[in-house]
Amino acid sequence: MFNSIRTLLNVRHPDEEVQQRGRNIIIIALGLLGINLVVVISLLFNLSQFTRLFATSVGSVILYIFVIFIIFRGFVELAGWLIVILSLVGTITATLANPDRLVAIFLSVPLVLAATILSLRSLILTFLLTACCLAGIAFFLEPTPLNLTTRDFLIPVGVLCGFLGVISFVQSAGNEALHRRLQAALQQAKQTADQLRLLNNELDRRVDAQTEALQEVLSELEERTQQQDRLLAEVIAQRDVIRNLSVPVLPAGTDLLAIPLVGTIDQERLATIQQQALTAVEQRRARWLILDVTGVPFIDTGVAGGLIQLVQSVRLLGADVVLVGVRPEVAQTMVSLGIELPVTQVYSDLASAMEDLHHRTNHSRQNNRR
Repeated sequence: MFNSIRTLLNVRHPDEEVQQRGRNIIIIALGLLGINLVVVISLLFNLSQFTRLFATSVGSVILYIFVIFIIFRGFVELAGWLIVILSLVGTITATLANPDRLVAIFLSVPLVLAATILSLRSLILTFLLTACCLAGIAFFLEPTPLNLTTRDFLIPVGVLCGFLGVISFVQSAGNEALHRRLQAALQQAKQTADQLRLLNNELDRRVDAQTEALQEVLSELEERTQQQDRLLAEVIAQRDVIRNLSVPVLPAGTDLLAIPLVGTIDQERLATIQQQALTAVEQRRARWLILDVTGVPFIDTGVAGGLIQLVQSVRLLGADVVLVGVRPEVAQTMVSLGIELPVTQVYSDLASAMEDLHHRTNHSRQNNRR
């Protein structure tokens, strides 16, 4: 039911005010249509007035249906004028048919209808048309309704119609002013909505651009991080290789190993020396480990303590440590610091140490053969 009513009140017009006036006309036309249908039904029970009023009632019904039809087509102003003119014609006809009754007072009805269903300009025209009809009834109808004088007839009816006309004019003018303000507010709201939509589109575009740029930066950073990780791994590997190369363990014979040390020895390098030396002694089962410190510029208590630990660890593996190449300034520093390395043999150079150790090794082998 509600869908049917909503469909019935659907007026095809772009202007909201015209749509509202069209809905008002449809409601009024439906009301008048219902009244005329009631009249037609009542005439069936009053055959004395059937012939005189039936045609008029049926014509009115057809006209109201036509009014509703043209409103659906969008002709709202035309439909409003048909309703107003029909009201005027009906009032004038009733006045002429009943001169002994004050039917002319109903000339105020078209004014009320015009204020509801017509524009302000059409309302003014309706007021002028009603005034002309009232003057025509007063001057051309003899006698005037209720046998009143023209003055006595015009004053009350004119005052009533004028009063209703003023009220209708004020109401219509207020409605149009309100409609204009609403239209202006609606237009401004649409402009604001359009601006907001443009701003939102621009914001979305900027966000998309920023997001894309950020993704590119993140991808670039990820690639750089991967490159840095690869470079770091290469550096670590190279550092390990360099560390191993900086502490070379050289086989100088069947059971003889030599470690030439060059440069400053720190704690990290000292740990590498210990690890490399012990691993080589264990793997090759050497009896002698030569520590050549010719290239070491300085030996402090920390380095000396590390070398002492190395000598003790090598002895636990069954080998002896030989110290080679202690320079005078290094020897003087070690003596001043009270450093004494627990080694059995000390040589001035590597050649002397290797010659002596080879001789001892050969002599030991000969004694073992005997």
